[in-house]
Amino acid sequence: LVNTYRATGVWGNYPQNVHVARQGEPVRILGAFFGNGLDDCGVWSPRLAKLDDMLRRWKLGRTTLEGKRHVAQMFVGGMTQFLTDVQRMPKTILSRLTKILRKYIWDDKFNTPVGMSHLCLPFEEGGL
Repeated sequence: LVNTYRATGVWGNYPQNVHVARQGEPVRILGAFFGNGLDDCGVWSPRLAKLDDMLRRWKLGRTTLEGKRHVAQMFVGGMTQFLTDVQRMPKTILSRLTKILRKYIWDDKFNTPVGMSHLCLPFEEGGL
């Protein structure tokens, strides 16, 4: 089917000049990515690049720790929530996202005054 359509541009009642996705090529349908043999990390890479760029712009300002908490909840949470729900977030992406957030919250410092496990606690227990 696919080879015939690509070679001739015609196959039965199938519309002409329609793109047929190849093996491993993601197709976006209603915000989710589908296809055979997809790389889950590849689907998330543009989203992580967008988040990293957005947080880099926020770093230019003089944001307090509470302000950084709001930025993380509004932008990072908002930009990842839907895709996580429909596509799931692989553990490698979760670790990359945690690293991006840690660098943003602590201004690229390696030795931080508070660990990420403590920051992720509920506000009532001392977290952000």
